[in-house]
Amino acid sequence: MGNDYIEAARVFHEVTKHSYTSVRSSPHFLDWDNKPLPYKIYPGAASIPLPRDLNLSSTPTLAALSSYVPADFSAPIDTAALTRILFCADGLTRQKKVGDDDYHFRAAASAGALYPIEIYVAASEVEGLETGLYHFSPADLRMAGLRRGDWRSYLADAAAQRLSIRNARAVIALSAIYWRSEWKYRARAYRYCYWDGGTILANLLAAAAAEEISAEVITAFEDPALESLLGIDGEREGMIALVALGRTDEAATSSPPVEPLALETIPLSSNEVAYPDLVKMHHESRLATADEVAAVSAAKVRPSRSAPNANVLQLETITSEESAGLGETILRRGSSRAFAQEAITAEELATIMAASSDHPQADFPALTDTYLIVNAAEGLEPGAYYYNRDARAFELLKAGNFRGEAGYLCLEQPLGMDCSALVVYMADLERALSAFGNRGYGDAHLEAGILGGRAYLAAYSLGRGATGLTFYDDDTTKFFEPHAAGKSPLLMVALGVPRGRTKS
Repeated sequence: MGNDYIEAARVFHEVTKHSYTSVRSSPHFLDWDNKPLPYKIYPGAASIPLPRDLNLSSTPTLAALSSYVPADFSAPIDTAALTRILFCADGLTRQKKVGDDDYHFRAAASAGALYPIEIYVAASEVEGLETGLYHFSPADLRMAGLRRGDWRSYLADAAAQRLSIRNARAVIALSAIYWRSEWKYRARAYRYCYWDGGTILANLLAAAAAEEISAEVITAFEDPALESLLGIDGEREGMIALVALGRTDEAATSSPPVEPLALETIPLSSNEVAYPDLVKMHHESRLATADEVAAVSAAKVRPSRSAPNANVLQLETITSEESAGLGETILRRGSSRAFAQEAITAEELATIMAASSDHPQADFPALTDTYLIVNAAEGLEPGAYYYNRDARAFELLKAGNFRGEAGYLCLEQPLGMDCSALVVYMADLERALSAFGNRGYGDAHLEAGILGGRAYLAAYSLGRGATGLTFYDDDTTKFFEPHAAGKSPLLMVALGVPRGRTKS
């Protein structure tokens, strides 16, 4: 069947929905003795250390989030700059021991702190780094060498001759090891892997902008070609996205033949469980041929239409200079465990939304819409809102105190009730599927993850907190109807004042 068989995505989305009944009728108990290892380790591969004197960027976070670096003006890349970008995307920021367990915290948010995303780097014009294919190890800030040679031509051939890849100084590949997230979330983990890929991309794109290096996200490529290059199987580990970093006028050389990658990795746990619904969804969204990639690359999405609204508010925003530096923000960022039921200002909320809402430079268009439940924002009436990303405006859908509803919708977690505002990223999935086939399902979730990841960074840069949440699917749509009719929630991000912390 394949990518055009969009019934596969419809069915998968339906069977992985949460409802009040499904959460209670299908309990899942975590096997802590079988929890997956959060790192991919190649014990037989030669590795190189990356610079540890990171000197992370002091560029204001809000400026980094809103910057666009054209490829023609991209700065060169050296090993230090590449390391800063990789660290900001997925680096190990701190460790904490709780009882007998070590908790490792990364630079970007991850559903359940399970970190399913792996990062590979095809370096070509990176000063101080031999041309070749590498795997990034956040645990020890090293890169394992996988293949020698310039792989830009091979990657460009797999991505409909994408010039940004052929002319890149480095190409980053993101994959997902599904079992890490399946261990807790079962088949629904497929959605979460794209969220996690998106939060990593949010950090990566901001870090690249701070380095004045162009970056383009690409999701239309031949999966089998990339699987062969990276040595992954497409079932337990599948592709998420590529990022073309920088630009060089040096012509890409022919790539070497792709031989089987005979490098073993350490097993993640004693027993990996495969969930057939997830495996089927990924198989039906793969692009197996150049014709399929060309069709997706050329697809046009019908415009998103929303009913006009007279209750439109455009609010003042905070200047970027008032936000913390990007490096400081990434080191500070976490996921708030409890909120204080206190208000943030309307200007803070408007700033977070404006800084996080630009569509990234990518080969797919904007597919998501943004809704909010505002519980407490000084200067903004409590209620349900639609956020118009183009106009940077809040459209009031219904006024009222909806703390109880917000708490219920996010699986009855107090975080939704106690936060200042609950941001809900939604999409008309039929619109995405009709244009891009099943590939559009992943693209929509990836975009939601990018926007949500940016909201995290913007909030923490202003001394506020954020956390990602899951939800009761159909109940969320009903809450925002009729405006959100036909749309599906993809991700929630709660924003607010962390309990026990004053604004720094």
